[in-house]
Amino acid sequence: MKICAVVPLNAPGQAKSRLAQALSGHERAALVRWMAGRVLAALRESGAVAEVAVISPSPALLAWAAARGAQPLRQWTGDLNDGLELGRRWAQARGADALLVLLGDLPYLAGKEVADLAGMVQSTDERRLVVLAPDGGGHGTNGLLMRPLDALPFGFGPESLARHARLAADAGLDPLWYASYGTAHDLDTPDDLRALIASGRWTPRTGGGAEGGAGVTCGCERAPERARARTGVGEP
Repeated sequence: MKICAVVPLNAPGQAKSRLAQALSGHERAALVRWMAGRVLAALRESGAVAEVAVISPSPALLAWAAARGAQPLRQWTGDLNDGLELGRRWAQARGADALLVLLGDLPYLAGKEVADLAGMVQSTDERRLVVLAPDGGGHGTNGLLMRPLDALPFGFGPESLARHARLAADAGLDPLWYASYGTAHDLDTPDDLRALIASGRWTPRTGGGAEGGAGVTCGCERAPERARARTGVGEP
């Protein structure tokens, strides 16, 4: 099975605006690149994804992504879901059987987690399948895996997890749920930033270390309540 992955990235000037009082514009741009580098490294280390594309309106970010082996896809107009449609068409052109969407602000994501997530479609004969990876609060969608590529529309935005679950139900699908530390812990708020700095992985002064994964325990279940509970596993 061929799985293609897409990682959407906002323009640097618009990314992580809630951190504007904690970080300068330069520091926020550096943080965005570092987190995206972690996601790209986890995808590469997983060994489960054939090709990766980065979608962004920023030529500088696309050039940065291309230097790290990702296919750059320029988004000229529209919102996140419009950009992901570019990724869907790219994956279709590449002959993919399944499409994985991972948001670019997952600083703890590990290659093993990506491999385990991808394995949920690789280990079954089901022809139509959707896997949702919720954020720690159970409101947002940090990862979405679908087979085939058009299994359901993209519904990212506020309360996207419930929206994706409804879209899956409308398509006659009972979604699988995947939860792990790296997929649940995105970075949006000053509290998230303080936790990252306290972990020693990234600081405004020194930047981050290697753009790689950090092995973690993960779990996969059908029931969303249990899956959300599993996001509480301890940080590695």
